[in-house]
Amino acid sequence: AGEPVVVSARLAVSAAPARLTVGDGRPAEITGWAGPWPVDERWWAPAEARRRARFQVCLADGAALLLAVEGGQWLVEAIYD
Repeated sequence: AGEPVVVSARLAVSAAPARLTVGDGRPAEITGWAGPWPVDERWWAPAEARRRARFQVCLADGAALLLAVEGGQWLVEAIYD
């Protein structure tokens, strides 16, 4: 528990996402999630290519977010209200 979620090149998820912490904020419980969905950008141009995976998560407070992971770094791409 408390370990970062890792997504393999074959889109295998190391563990179910359980908590989300944004910046210095408090951890929020993840009550539901879907994904990963692969995103391969500019695959035809190797020097500019990017690969990431997206997830949708629902938090205990009712918020829903779109997350992405690229190169082991997670970011919030959207917040649904």
